Amino acid sequence: MTKFLPVVRMLFVVLIAGMFVACSSGSGDDPKDTGLTETSTDVAGDVSPEVPLDSTLPPDGADAVSEDIPGAPHQLPPLDEPVPLSVGTAGDIMPVPVGSPKCGNMPSGGAPTAYSVNFPGTTGAWMHPSIRVIALEGGTSRLLLIRMDMIGTTTLMLDRVTHDLTEATGYDWTGKVIIGSSHTHSGPGRFGPGFIYSLMADEFFPELFERLVGGMVDLSLAALQDLEPGKMGYGFVETEDLHNDRRCENPELTDPRLHLLRFDGEDDDIKALLMVHSMHGTIIGSGELTLARDSTGGVEDKVAESFDHPVEVMLFQAGGGDISPDSPAVDDGEGPPEIPHDHSRIEKLGEVAADAVQAGIWELEMVSDVPLDSGLHYPLLTREALGYADGEFPYEGGGAYCGGSLDAPCWSGEPTPIEGLDTMCLDILGMSGVAAPDRTVLSAAKLGDLLLVTFPGEPVTQVTLNVEEGIRELFPEQKDIVVVGYAQDYAGYSTPEWDFWQGGYEASGAIYGPKQGDYLTAGAIEVAASLLDPSMSPTFEDPGPFPLQADIITPLVPPGSINAGAAVTQPSGTMTAGETAVFEFNGGDPWHLMPLVVLEKKTGGEFAPVLRNNQTPVDNRGYEFTGSIIMDPTYKAEPDADARTYTWRAELPTDRFVDSPAFPMSGTYRFRATGEYLAPGAAETETYEVVSEQFEVQ
Repeated sequence: MTKFLPVVRMLFVVLIAGMFVACSSGSGDDPKDTGLTETSTDVAGDVSPEVPLDSTLPPDGADAVSEDIPGAPHQLPPLDEPVPLSVGTAGDIMPVPVGSPKCGNMPSGGAPTAYSVNFPGTTGAWMHPSIRVIALEGGTSRLLLIRMDMIGTTTLMLDRVTHDLTEATGYDWTGKVIIGSSHTHSGPGRFGPGFIYSLMADEFFPELFERLVGGMVDLSLAALQDLEPGKMGYGFVETEDLHNDRRCENPELTDPRLHLLRFDGEDDDIKALLMVHSMHGTIIGSGELTLARDSTGGVEDKVAESFDHPVEVMLFQAGGGDISPDSPAVDDGEGPPEIPHDHSRIEKLGEVAADAVQAGIWELEMVSDVPLDSGLHYPLLTREALGYADGEFPYEGGGAYCGGSLDAPCWSGEPTPIEGLDTMCLDILGMSGVAAPDRTVLSAAKLGDLLLVTFPGEPVTQVTLNVEEGIRELFPEQKDIVVVGYAQDYAGYSTPEWDFWQGGYEASGAIYGPKQGDYLTAGAIEVAASLLDPSMSPTFEDPGPFPLQADIITPLVPPGSINAGAAVTQPSGTMTAGETAVFEFNGGDPWHLMPLVVLEKKTGGEFAPVLRNNQTPVDNRGYEFTGSIIMDPTYKAEPDADARTYTWRAELPTDRFVDSPAFPMSGTYRFRATGEYLAPGAAETETYEVVSEQFEVQ
């Protein structure tokens, strides 16, 4: 890509990025030399997501591997005979560095970092984005449910994870992996190659792509190693207190169901909980240059905290395209404590979700006989596949921001279609020279009596309900159906065709125009039908997956870290509950990831970690802390520095506006920080640990 965007391309950046990520757009600081001692292989020109980098790996698909690869490092046995349900879990922070740009809001302003190009880099993290995995084994099959804290995922990630897991285990994972994205608008960018992704998520970063794939694979293997006999139960509770209908151009419609997939372990305690609900991750604004999990993170953390033991809790989105998070009242007048209102609002939303979950989770019928089955297809996403006539939606490579300059009227009781709306779009191919992806992914899975159906990108509520209704018309006996949006791929917004003609923001986000929503709806129904009845094959053309995105990078080596492990700023010796305890220390470059900071309390003469209600430590991965980093010299001042001082800052309010078991704090405390760094001139990464002075909270 060119270093400086011409005016017409800058306009396209503003418009199409706004369409994809639901926020206004702009451009950050100019690209610069990162100063890294080794960088990735350069990508020559723009690479479209549908034509990824040439791969040194074999083509993906069932024919590429067998059910038994001798010598696979994590060999899984074949499932020749049906087995009862087994459940395994794993979770950790996403391996993304602070300094990565956010994807979902286009921040205005911000300093350059080594990990951003055209977008401003982040300066800290709150509720650091994470990866969560639930591994299942039942009947004669296996299934992996993976949740990523990102704006969306891609087919390239799905296919690489599937391929790498197959090679690692000797088991064919084709169609047995579901990757759902939380759709936080404060997750990392730079995850996809090609012009479109560069506009919505900053330029592709191959090292980050490999890290994300590796993180999903490693945690999937950990979850598989954690498998134990278990049970599953499904149900839902209804609540209107978590979200709102944000689209005014169509009739008011929300889906109040909070779907609950409960998984118990061998001891009959809850081991994992998968929730499915519609809720945009848009509470944190563009001005906060912080990686964060946003509203879905608050729901996951507060629901997890409502149990008395560790439970792997994750949330998949449903039809969130036209749904915003709710705003439960929070009494957070002038502090102390000094907590941003958005943070307290997210905590309160989580508290509301926890109350709803606890009201229904214990009534679910738990069963151990849960046979699994799953599959996926790659429907074409082109004008021809969607059936446009000459003159209709005349954009061979996709169109964007259709009617974006129009003031579409809100719903007044009757449809008010906008004539010619399908010809008022930005021509993606014409303006960029690169078409939008020409295919996407639809998948379905059977978990006993439950049918799980995925939908790529951002379906509005009516779309997910239409998928569900269409399946029930074909299979009236299939009572339990859950449709998961934002899963397996990102294909923009999808509305019913009649709704597209109403105009407005969500309609403008359909990459392939008015017929996209109904086309993918019909495809999702057919994919589900082919799983329920193998004689019913999908009617759409299935070209199969893209070529695999190859591992063609040189390992990245960040600058050295000066004086890592030294305390810089100690918390105040004595403070009143409500004040904020601050601990600063020198650590490693953000490429070594955010250090772990744990709160410890003195009891009986010894310090031990402070535990939440679910017996997990209070640390800076959760909602209690905020974290940031200061670098000396900065990247802007000296982009080629061989070494820097990286001062990490952990801030912990000693009281909170929303109820939390460990607050208000009272007693004697300290912080323990651990992390990794590379000493100047060293070849190997080392670890450090630094403990703060103790402090008293009265």
